[in-house]
Amino acid sequence: MTEQAIGPDLSELRVLARYTREPDLHEEGRERLIRFLDAYPATHAEPVVDSLCIHFGLYPYMGRDRDRLSAAEALAVEFHRPDVDLGDEDFLFHSEQSTIYYRLMDGESVILSAPTSFGKSVVLDALVASGKWHDIVVIVPTVALMDEVRRRLVRFADRYTLVTHPSQGPTERNIYVLTQERFLELPELPHVDLFMIDEFYKLGPHNPDDQRMSMLNIAWNRLRSTGAQYYLTGPNVDSLAETLDDELRDSLFVSDYKTVAVDVEDRSEVADKDRLDDMQSYWHDLEGSTLVFVSAPARAERMAVSLSEFGAMPPAGTFTQEVATWLAENFHPAWRVVEALKGGVGTHTGPMPRSLQRIMIRLFGDGEISSLVCTTTLIEGVNTTAKNVIVYDKKIDRKPIDYFTFSNVRGRAGRMSRHFVGRVISYVTPPAEEAMQVDFPIDSQSADAPLSSLIQLPEAELSGTSRGRLDDVLTQSVLSLNTIKENRGFDPELQVEAARLLRANKALRSNFAWNGYPTNTQARAVLEFGLLQLLAPRQRRGMNINRLWGILSAVRDTGGDLPELVARQNAYRFANEDLSDVVASVLAFQRNWMGFTIPSLLRATQRIYNEVATMLDETRGNYEFYLSQVENLFLAPSLLDLDEYGLPLPLALRFSDMGLVQGAGAAEVLESFIALAQRSDVRSRLSAVELWIVDDVLAGLGAPPSTTAPAYTQPPRPVTIGPAVAAR
Repeated sequence: MTEQAIGPDLSELRVLARYTREPDLHEEGRERLIRFLDAYPATHAEPVVDSLCIHFGLYPYMGRDRDRLSAAEALAVEFHRPDVDLGDEDFLFHSEQSTIYYRLMDGESVILSAPTSFGKSVVLDALVASGKWHDIVVIVPTVALMDEVRRRLVRFADRYTLVTHPSQGPTERNIYVLTQERFLELPELPHVDLFMIDEFYKLGPHNPDDQRMSMLNIAWNRLRSTGAQYYLTGPNVDSLAETLDDELRDSLFVSDYKTVAVDVEDRSEVADKDRLDDMQSYWHDLEGSTLVFVSAPARAERMAVSLSEFGAMPPAGTFTQEVATWLAENFHPAWRVVEALKGGVGTHTGPMPRSLQRIMIRLFGDGEISSLVCTTTLIEGVNTTAKNVIVYDKKIDRKPIDYFTFSNVRGRAGRMSRHFVGRVISYVTPPAEEAMQVDFPIDSQSADAPLSSLIQLPEAELSGTSRGRLDDVLTQSVLSLNTIKENRGFDPELQVEAARLLRANKALRSNFAWNGYPTNTQARAVLEFGLLQLLAPRQRRGMNINRLWGILSAVRDTGGDLPELVARQNAYRFANEDLSDVVASVLAFQRNWMGFTIPSLLRATQRIYNEVATMLDETRGNYEFYLSQVENLFLAPSLLDLDEYGLPLPLALRFSDMGLVQGAGAAEVLESFIALAQRSDVRSRLSAVELWIVDDVLAGLGAPPSTTAPAYTQPPRPVTIGPAVAAR
């Protein structure tokens, strides 16, 4: 091959060839190859580039024409082709994906720490495709990620039953895709052959009041007790605590294998007051999709509006405008999320309804919008592809961004096979690199282990230190250990004190002995008790009983009419809030408090009170109907479940009016929805945006849109990709 044939690429290829002879420079050589692929289409040099891809383990980046490979190269390629059907006969693992896959297939347990662009999830897909395991459990941190995993695995529905809700019954072969809370709600511990925990670093005690961390530790403990093989994944973890057992520490596989290169631009010298102006100076020159990370949901909504005023690049298309109009009509026209989307900028925050998060991710992924403003909730496993990442705020939750968080955010720039080189623009000085060590406190029983986790262990397994910390709980006779354990995630000491208070106050107990639907006095009394006695001040997040009861009553009285609810709550907004803030506040209350916190408090209070009442020979209570009403926003049971599958509540209410089964379990509601969504007469009553949403839900459930009416399809804008991908 001559220099003329290769053109300007020859010098760089010669440099890359030298890297192949230096093992210590392997990582650097891989990055240079990635940058080469981004800069130059592999034309005349493709056989050489393929050889370099093989040497550096970048098999997914090889060209499709492999007839000119040597016998050794062809054998290496076949080794990296999983012997399962993943829907693409040309699919190849990169070298470290292959290593993890074969370790797991050989029966090893693996704890994998690897960059965001590693492709950890596709390994799970290949494991499922193998059919080796009968019962697989996948624990994910959020319902949004649960939906994403379910959508990926629905193609295996002919071989496995996908269980995503505790009410679903298992069959002979099952894949449970659940959050830790839902896993612990299962009627009984299922048979498990293999389990996966995504974002395993969340097992660590970063916040002692974190109820979800405690629940994850309990789920991990129960799963490990089955003796099943495990596959834990997460980013940027360097080691496990030395107090953990050798089996865990030996199973850790730390990889720095990157499939993309990232350029970091430090703009921290820009004064805070000038950041927005500075961003505007380069906004229109950004190439490809852009994620903007800010510190909080309210900040995200305001930033999205500000960026939309710059003028989106490209401008918001007709379909994006239609989606924005639909959101205005079905949620609220004053909401900043709507205003920003009209300007071509999306918003993604934790308090948003899950279905709206899905809509924003779809618009962003399809190229309908080129920019998405988000909080760090987006880094918790949800797949997004972005060329650029802007780190705008210097603090998260009022704390400076640490190296771990910064690394996770940075990892969102670039994506294997989509963007070879990502760009990070940071208004915070990139934190100095520091080692990240993760503890599993329920295993190590460290000083940071929450009592709510330790109490779940058999007494015989408690260390001397843990026993000492739990001594007051273990030796008291006010509340049984069984009740304390059932109230998973709640501080045992707070539970004991709550029981003491109930035992000592007969007048207080008089409001607790109700069944079915309570009076306002009864419901408020129980809620106030749970709020004050079972939650630490930090967990209340500024909530008090007057505010809680006011919004709860308003939700009950407005029957799912969000504009009416917002109008009622507008009178009680804080001085620094506007109507958009009220919309966001109401949605956050419905999502966080009604969807999780209040039902959890009611159930825990019910157990404590009933034990006290039994001891005193008084009437017990049953709050199950009322708490079900709360978590369903006082609407038909299971109707709200459709939100997690991507169907917004206003559209679910439309389907309810058209005959959707109500008051049944999740499986029955989904079956009813599929049947309705495939009917021609129903589809004819839906707008283009609604068909787009409905057909996405159907696809996620593995159901065809319709046999009698065409599905709505919106041609996506071309997604910007690296020139090498386009050529190869």
